[in-house]
Amino acid sequence: MSTANDYRINAEDCLRMAQKASEERDRPLWATMAQSWLRLAEHADRIDPKLVPEDAPADGNQEIAAGPRTPN
Repeated sequence: MSTANDYRINAEDCLRMAQKASEERDRPLWATMAQSWLRLAEHADRIDPKLVPEDAPADGNQEIAAGPRTPN
């Protein structure tokens, strides 16, 4: 089973892909995927809080700078 940190790494990879995407229309997809990975990481943190990285914010809130958040 993957850890929350693995999910956060996947989110970072998606953000890098969004920045490097040659097609403008692909960027929102990569940003949405990054948000999904972060939500999965937050869920994993709630299931097993001992897996939360030491440098994670105390409130568990993870923000990304890829653009506006889409409604669920």
